[in-house]
Amino acid sequence: MKMNNYDDLERVIGYTFKDKQLLSQALTHSSYANECGGESYERLEFLGDAVLELVVSDYVYKFHELNAGMLTKLRAALVSTDNLNKISTMLSIMQFVKKSRSLGTFSKKNSADIIESVIGAIYIDGGGDQARKFIQKFIIIDDDNIRSVLSSCIDYKTKLQEDMQKVGKKFEYRVISSSGMDHEKIFECGLYIDEELVAQAKGSSIRQAEEMCAKFYYDNN
Repeated sequence: MKMNNYDDLERVIGYTFKDKQLLSQALTHSSYANECGGESYERLEFLGDAVLELVVSDYVYKFHELNAGMLTKLRAALVSTDNLNKISTMLSIMQFVKKSRSLGTFSKKNSADIIESVIGAIYIDGGGDQARKFIQKFIIIDDDNIRSVLSSCIDYKTKLQEDMQKVGKKFEYRVISSSGMDHEKIFECGLYIDEELVAQAKGSSIRQAEEMCAKFYYDNN
């Protein structure tokens, strides 16, 4: 693949490389490097991983209501293989990656690694501010996205248990009803705090319904 074919990718990611060789390296799988020579993306991925963690850590640190444990979970979700693979797919970035003919399809890990290698390449080529812009645009996005990711990180049942213990309140979940065939039952549960019904929710299992009850409680209090 000729380097001038990267023009479309540069438009998509919003950054034009001064050193096109850096972008070429960021998009070179080790299988291609082993066959044809040159350096693979792996060293750039190492750098990009560190830059990504720093930028994400710096951004989420402003959420003062989150303790260190929750900040760690939030960062892990944002930089996870699944999330980076999703971004790679959205950008259609893997079509630009050079690999050996014998290599089959790329894994999610390969896809995530390429995002990190591109970040590393941008950092070397354009500096920290340009790398931060890329991470902000595609990974952090905005506060609403951060809160959405955070919601998926929270174990609401555990949080409720800890919070109720702190204030000395008793709580329990009760199954209110169940419906449907055995293989596709829907359960409705209620959350009671000091014998008062404070939330109701449905789920495909009792555990899921209880988790949704706890989430509903926090979303509305």
